[in-house]
Amino acid sequence: MDGIGNYLKQITNSSVIPVVRLPMTGSYWTGYVTKAAEQNMKKYPNLSHQYQTMITKMVDYFTDLGAVTILDLHWNDDDTEQQSMALKSGVAATEFWSSVAEHFKDNDHVFYELYNEPHLDTDFQGSDVDEIFINGNNQYNGMLEMEVAVRQHAPDAMLVIAGAGSWAYDSQSLIALDSHLMSENVIYNFHPYMGPYQQGDARKAAAGFEVMVKDVQENTNKPVIITEFGQFCCPTDGECYKYPGEWNGQHMGYDEAILHISTQYNISWTPWAWRPTNRGDYEGDQCQDLNGMADAVHLSHPTDGKGADWATLWTKFSNLPPHTGAQTFLA
Repeated sequence: MDGIGNYLKQITNSSVIPVVRLPMTGSYWTGYVTKAAEQNMKKYPNLSHQYQTMITKMVDYFTDLGAVTILDLHWNDDDTEQQSMALKSGVAATEFWSSVAEHFKDNDHVFYELYNEPHLDTDFQGSDVDEIFINGNNQYNGMLEMEVAVRQHAPDAMLVIAGAGSWAYDSQSLIALDSHLMSENVIYNFHPYMGPYQQGDARKAAAGFEVMVKDVQENTNKPVIITEFGQFCCPTDGECYKYPGEWNGQHMGYDEAILHISTQYNISWTPWAWRPTNRGDYEGDQCQDLNGMADAVHLSHPTDGKGADWATLWTKFSNLPPHTGAQTFLA
């Protein structure tokens, strides 16, 4: 982790607070036995304790550097990934968050991202989406239920909340939720991506993202963060599916356009992801990582035009003065 820590130290100053995001699996934290994890849990009877120890050491390492650590419920368990919303069955999200918040309640540099990528609009229609998102139902925990689970142990902690639809890309549900929240310590979250999975959705181009941001900022008093974004294996400085390859009259790649918008609207950001040994199941996994297709811990600098040039973007955007840009960044 020292390589990441060195990048964090480079950008830390009186106005820039770096942040690291740790995706978590609820079943490993709680020790709930799943089909996928059963053999590992038999082989390592103390796996839950080991997992908690690993996460705690990472949190301590980064927060000791002065970095915020976002703990993200990425999966309730490893059998039921990519659920529309955090589950009540198996490893209930409320059980997970109650345990995690109690564990880290004394660390004010820990933020709680309640659920990675809600996409209730794939399973429900109309008013049902907002109702389930806010209050839950017999299958899913709603945001208010998860908020209570964190607040009972960490009442002043910052919560990171993504909207109900389109894989963490929805402003209307956030606006609907806003008046129901218990406290003001909330930051709203978007995941702008452009690639083959978004090619039919013009809203996910950079212009659509700007509309989403303005919608939230004009209708709530909450700050905005991006905890993931990426441009797949699109050209470094060119067009990418529904993104035309330029922003405000300048040629640039999708990720760079997202960073320009973030600067303009004071949005904090963390790209996906830092995985030095990842080779990826498909090409897009590798192109979207901060360190690209290499095994080393240096920032990606693609020479084939595929993916964002993070070595250049980091230098350009990671340490802007407070009056021109976002306040929070990831190494």
